[in-house]
Amino acid sequence: MFSLLALNHFTDSSFFIDRKDYSEESFVSDIDIFLSYQGESFDDFKPIVFTHENTLLSDSTPYFVTSQVMGRGGGIDQRNSIISYKVEEGDTLDNVADKFGISKDTIRWANDIKGDKIKPGEELTILPVTGVMYYVEAGDTLSEVAERHKAKKEEIEKFNNLYVENIYPGDLIIVPGGEQPPIPRTTVPRPTPSMHFIPPATGILTQGPHHYNAVDIANNCGTPIYAVQSGVVIERAYNTWPAGNFIKINHGSVVAFYGHLQGMHVGVGERVYQGQQIGTMGTTGLSTGCHVHFDILSRRIRNPFSHIPVGGQVR
Repeated sequence: MFSLLALNHFTDSSFFIDRKDYSEESFVSDIDIFLSYQGESFDDFKPIVFTHENTLLSDSTPYFVTSQVMGRGGGIDQRNSIISYKVEEGDTLDNVADKFGISKDTIRWANDIKGDKIKPGEELTILPVTGVMYYVEAGDTLSEVAERHKAKKEEIEKFNNLYVENIYPGDLIIVPGGEQPPIPRTTVPRPTPSMHFIPPATGILTQGPHHYNAVDIANNCGTPIYAVQSGVVIERAYNTWPAGNFIKINHGSVVAFYGHLQGMHVGVGERVYQGQQIGTMGTTGLSTGCHVHFDILSRRIRNPFSHIPVGGQVR
């Protein structure tokens, strides 16, 4: 038995699914689709063929069409998703780690904390297990990700429900038991002239680098959000936690994340140009006010707006 999941909204281009030897036919969106096999083995599965206009996309399963948010594995008494935790009065890094049954380093790595100091009201990204979260970059393989983080490929596959090694730039995976590799400054360059970025919005920078490689830019709700570079939209999601409505765009050199949006004006697979409005600023998800959470999903390239001081103008 195969299951098919299609999320979000339809776009102009959609897939016609032909299940060979089956009597049913389906018409589904081409965004955020994946197939998973739910039988005991793959020995007797029926081929499934994806066609888009005159292009053959796949004749085997499982097939991941777009980037995924992984880290959905689980077990007895095991939390199976990334959550956000607001630090309370009296909290320490030790007791927060104990509360969620993960290591202090796991919290440090996920939140770019250098020492042990945390303060009330601070939002912490909490992983479901001890380890690291990793955004896939172009050219990555699971074997390389496992080796880089001193982890086991099989455990990454199991925890993230990966049956084949199909990972894509912008995918967020959990590396159970992994360690954050050292990041020499020479490998985290500022963007070069050939990677010129324009600001995703005008406003005030209210938070510097956090939650990986992100900055927050605040303004009035409804303020236009722009593509920082030309690229292709690879993911669009509604009402997620904690990012709210968000868009991911593969800009070629990097994948960028635009979160807490009010409106979203582009769809998955759409090509956008630098400076094109892709949405509007909002306060969806876990948000204390209208702003855009702009993240460069790479530890090799520093967020181009991370040098702006908190309270500084972005224009």
